Amino acid sequence: MIEYIIVAYIAIIFSIIASHYLEKSSFKITCKLMSYTVLALTSLILYTYRLIDEVSLTLGISFTVTSTFISIYTIQYSEIQHYPKHLELLMDMFLLSIISSYIAPSFILLVITWTISEIIGYMLIKIGEEHSIEGSLTSSRGFIFTSTMTFELSVFTMITISAFFTAANIGLYDLIKPFPQKSITVSIPVVIVPLLILGFLVKTANTPLHFWLPSAHSSAPSPASAALSGLMVSLGYYGLYRVLEYINIEQYTVFLAWFFAIVGLSSILYGGSQALTQRDAKKLLAYSTIATNGFISIIFSMYILQPVQITRLVLILGILMHAAYKTTLFSEAGLIEIAYGTRYIHGVKGFINTAPLSTMGGLLSVLSLLGVPGTLGFTVKILAVYCSLLIINASPTFMLLTLISILAYIIISAMIALRYSRIYYGEQSKSIEIVVEKIDKSVQVSVFLMGLLNVLLILVTTILIPYEYSYLLILLMPIPILVMFLSYSQFKAACMRFKH
Repeated sequence: MIEYIIVAYIAIIFSIIASHYLEKSSFKITCKLMSYTVLALTSLILYTYRLIDEVSLTLGISFTVTSTFISIYTIQYSEIQHYPKHLELLMDMFLLSIISSYIAPSFILLVITWTISEIIGYMLIKIGEEHSIEGSLTSSRGFIFTSTMTFELSVFTMITISAFFTAANIGLYDLIKPFPQKSITVSIPVVIVPLLILGFLVKTANTPLHFWLPSAHSSAPSPASAALSGLMVSLGYYGLYRVLEYINIEQYTVFLAWFFAIVGLSSILYGGSQALTQRDAKKLLAYSTIATNGFISIIFSMYILQPVQITRLVLILGILMHAAYKTTLFSEAGLIEIAYGTRYIHGVKGFINTAPLSTMGGLLSVLSLLGVPGTLGFTVKILAVYCSLLIINASPTFMLLTLISILAYIIISAMIALRYSRIYYGEQSKSIEIVVEKIDKSVQVSVFLMGLLNVLLILVTTILIPYEYSYLLILLMPIPILVMFLSYSQFKAACMRFKH
């Protein structure tokens, strides 16, 4: 098994490097498809041999599909925007390290791959800073010193705990064992809890530890912004999920649940209010990341209080919802930059006429943010309300807080979606000059496919959903098809209006 994993990764890295030296786009895309297919098969094999669980498999496969589209998008984006040639290679290595973190069989391997992704993420933000005329020159430093260093502090705390608590049947060996084979938890003093969760909490960019994210994610090249915000930020929740498997938090459960709920509500309100005041498309999306992460923190607080199958399902679906809409819209922001030569969208109108295919993907993301039935956003929001109602017997006050928070996110996410959707329709403002009248369809395809994930990723519930809720999936399945049909119909009608 170990030999296969090593050979698979050598093949993936070799294929990625080979694609970098190929001139023809079709050959590049073929190499990339082969690489990510092997990576997906590796996830399945790890799961088959019980080296990873359903959570790692679901996130690994879903993010591999998403990363494939981001990687293909990077090819033409970097050429059009005249980025350095090594951006494409760095992006593939970055995506590989992120996916490897999610499918890492053990805590030690998770730390190694995560650290690699932090280093490459810093390099990508640095490239964006040097290339952009609008971004800050301090974003990469904020990322490496705030996000990365606090993560390493929590990892150091975790390893120290395992070393000191060897006598209590947990040691470094337990951190090397695969997650599904772990069977021991340890109690820790209350003073260690903040150190243990600090780094992961900073990575989720919840208030008040959010300050590094807006500039870092907006300064990076658009494909890097999509990966940083859509895929990497959620490593904070995944890391917390894994750490809590090793620690007995029974005596701290109520405190931690309230802590994450309050932090989550604060992030929803702050991130949402800031997003609605932004003119820069990337800044708007970066602040919306803080708001959505606040919503995921609310779900995480419910999981801490009641770690049952349904709350775990909603937590994973929340992460997938964020990945689907955020990677799509950040990638589309790159197309806006290509078309108008700026990231400022307050004067952008009629983008559907400039990039009709990517607009359809963007509209599916907007519908998911709005919570339209049939999208991943609707599924997560309705299930989050259901999980909140389950807590009524355990703590009515806590249930009320989570319901208020979920309602706040539903309203704020809808406002953000409507604010962003203004770019698609209306007459183009004369104050903004269009640099590119029509964006090539080959660049738009990847964005369109990312947008489809806002509907298609509902299918992953077949892996995680408890049997007693399977009938809900059967009832909901026709709705995504209807949503895609209506989106397409509206898209065609809008195109016809612009033609006339």
